[in-house]
Amino acid sequence: MKPIHSRWWLGAVTLAALALRLARLDFQPLWWDEGYSVFFATRDLATLFARTALDIHPPLYYALLQLWIALVGKSPVAVRLLSVGIGVATVPLAYAFARKLFDARIALIAATLLAFSPFHIYYSQEVRMYGLVTLLGLGSAYFFAQLLTAPTGTRTSFALALAYITTTTAALYTQYYAAFIVATQILIVVIRQRAQIAPLIHASFKFNLAALWKNPLAHWLGAWVAAALLYAPWVVYAGPQLYAYVTAKVGIEKYPPLDPLTFLAQHLAALVVGHLTAWTWLAWASVAMLALVALGFSTPTQKTKLSQSPGLLVTLSFLMPLTLGYLVNLVYPFHPVHGERLLLFVAPMFCTLAAHGSAMLWRRRAILGALALSVVAAISAASLADFYTTPRYPNDDYRPLIAEMQTLAQSDDTFLAIYPWQIGYLETYYIGAPLRIVETPNAIWIKDAAQMQSAVNALRERDARVWLPALQTQGRILEDVLDARLRERAFSALDTWHGTTRLELFVFAADPPLPRAPRNILFEDGAALRDLGISREPVAAGAGSVRLRFFGETRANTQISLRLLDAAGNVWAQSDRDMARDLQRLALPIPAGTPPGAYDLRVTAYRARDNTPLAIKDSPQTSVSLTQVQVVAPVQPNRAAIPQRAEIDFGNGVRLLGFDAPPAIKPGMSAPITLFWQATRPLDRDYLVAAQIQDARGNSWATTDAPFARGNYPPTRWQPGELVRDPQTLTLRGDAPDGEYRLVIALIDPTGARTPPREIGAIAAKGRAHYFGAPAPANRSDARFGDSAQLVGYELQSDARVAHMTLYWRALAASETAYTVFVHLVDANGVLRAQGDQIPGAGTYPTTTWVKGEYLADGYTIAAPPGEYAIRIGMYDAATGARLPVFAATGQPVGDYSELATRVTVR
Repeated sequence: MKPIHSRWWLGAVTLAALALRLARLDFQPLWWDEGYSVFFATRDLATLFARTALDIHPPLYYALLQLWIALVGKSPVAVRLLSVGIGVATVPLAYAFARKLFDARIALIAATLLAFSPFHIYYSQEVRMYGLVTLLGLGSAYFFAQLLTAPTGTRTSFALALAYITTTTAALYTQYYAAFIVATQILIVVIRQRAQIAPLIHASFKFNLAALWKNPLAHWLGAWVAAALLYAPWVVYAGPQLYAYVTAKVGIEKYPPLDPLTFLAQHLAALVVGHLTAWTWLAWASVAMLALVALGFSTPTQKTKLSQSPGLLVTLSFLMPLTLGYLVNLVYPFHPVHGERLLLFVAPMFCTLAAHGSAMLWRRRAILGALALSVVAAISAASLADFYTTPRYPNDDYRPLIAEMQTLAQSDDTFLAIYPWQIGYLETYYIGAPLRIVETPNAIWIKDAAQMQSAVNALRERDARVWLPALQTQGRILEDVLDARLRERAFSALDTWHGTTRLELFVFAADPPLPRAPRNILFEDGAALRDLGISREPVAAGAGSVRLRFFGETRANTQISLRLLDAAGNVWAQSDRDMARDLQRLALPIPAGTPPGAYDLRVTAYRARDNTPLAIKDSPQTSVSLTQVQVVAPVQPNRAAIPQRAEIDFGNGVRLLGFDAPPAIKPGMSAPITLFWQATRPLDRDYLVAAQIQDARGNSWATTDAPFARGNYPPTRWQPGELVRDPQTLTLRGDAPDGEYRLVIALIDPTGARTPPREIGAIAAKGRAHYFGAPAPANRSDARFGDSAQLVGYELQSDARVAHMTLYWRALAASETAYTVFVHLVDANGVLRAQGDQIPGAGTYPTTTWVKGEYLADGYTIAAPPGEYAIRIGMYDAATGARLPVFAATGQPVGDYSELATRVTVR
């Protein structure tokens, strides 16, 4: 291959490597080890060195990441870009290494295989050191190969030796397993220079400096001694701590050693297809690339002695670390999920061997080489599809957890970090009010309850608000003890689950006074709130909460729901909790921007198993008013509580500060969107909010013109600088195609004049599947319900006291109303004996989502007493109770329901 063509191809391959490593860079959340990386990198250097001495990796990567963060920031994309750059730089270096040993074709294939390697791409997007040790290890191998053929005693050899010592030492300071690279190089030099061993020993005993200078082994020995001396300070500093940490870790986790076949199979599969999440079967396809590697093993490259063969250098550089890694596994077994990452640095050697095998096929018949590379490309493409589209840590994704924190957090809140990686997550994701972060001394607190209690008492004395992210795996010893200690005196303001983590917010404050006459709220099923005390003072929105203290009674799993309602019944704050059987302290935080005014605080109890509301004892009501809450504006509005910031002035004294919207909405479904406003001056007009969801061409797919804050707080009452929360509801048309849309806002004054519309953000639409193939039900029907739906057929079954039926609908047109379907079972006298009412598909596909011409299957299970029943089907608007008219196939009206031709018998 001509040099100029090689350069063009290498440039194209490097650009492809960059694109693949940038693709969906923020799709996966940070996971625990990445959180550790950010934690270490955001500490001062003394702490960084001290903490990494207790870790299983040396500090170089973390120190580089610290410098990187200082330059580009610590957002998730920013911290991952360092790994992207390192991964991309490895590709041309792989070319240079393979080109030094082989020809341009092999070098280009090797670089291409590494550029498209799912394993290498995986760690080119992860905030960890595995990509860096791969780059440095390959750099060490490259300079090592250069030194093997460079004349000794020249400036060139001296410069190469310095580069070799530097990259090798840097690799050792990045990952401990980099010692395997040095061990491999020592073995290669001994094999190649074994004839020089005896002269070296003889010259050493004779102190013959001239002979030593001429002996090439002495030069290698000097380079290794230099690297060892540079590395020695860290070994002395961290060695004893590392030994104690690894010994304890292995003793606690008790991994059994892997057998050699399992160890090799896991690592070879990872080298070919990376870490698969969904398509695990793809691991078997790695056999194709392994065949190329085997061919690269077995095919000689040049007519040279085996000891001098470049193929031997690459083969040993691949096999020796795997062998040493396996031996370590026997002594210190440690193989968590994806543990193959510790040997990622052999990937360039693996790709070079596969490239050598491909080139051998190519030389025999070009079609064979092209076919082999095509198979490898298909395997990589399938693995990357899994990598880019499948969430890897859905239960450990802290992004929703931290987003919820930001809506309620206040300046100087205390965050109890039980694990350092939780602090790393905060450093990267959190942009809310400043927190006081406390790293809990786990080992001390677990052993010394008095010291932990002292720390909790200190929080109580300063009336702290405490965040506890309680991981519910790995024993959760400290989490449970802390939760119990905090509940003894603090009010629980938040208790929600995000995957495997339970996020809790506790508020230390005085107990509310009890009323003169004990207040008890009794529900059916034996549930009760006794000796209820409620705080009475006004509550600042975004800065305070309503506090409740009571003794709970329940015979079964019962939940209570606290809701703050305005005069129109709109909910402005809500908290749903499990009811305990003893003293409970609950706090209901008032969200930032809640309009000032009087609100009704109500409580409802539910059966946890089926969410059935419990009636108040001796009353048909299922909720009861607890108190009137007076909400006031805070002295300093908490703008940090706004989920998505966007500062837009509408030119009339009204400023939009941000909004909160779901990342994706479903066509035909109502989507809550909250806007956050501020007046820059006193306002003299009460505007309406005109909100739209538009496509890229400006076509509107959802629109609403509504008053601010549901009419509770018109702009003429706003105080300049005050934060106003404004819930709005938009319903995307049911036939809206999937894709990205724009959220557009304008204001309408009392004369009807509109401000220029402003785009405030993007929102995605993702609908359900639609089926247009006609079904073949057992029973045909042809009833039309208004202009919306046609019942084309049904199927019936029954068993003991239950009737089962499936209705088949055909959508006639898109509907703006979500109709409810009723199924009535009536006896021979027309008396209703049983019924089932639901939004079609048990709420999964309301009529607002229907697309003209599609067919839908709608199932019902109705309990009924034994007997034979006629079946009546109808549709109604739940908001008004109005039923749709029903028409026969001839177009004649038949009333407001359709009676099926078939009766059902329930036994």
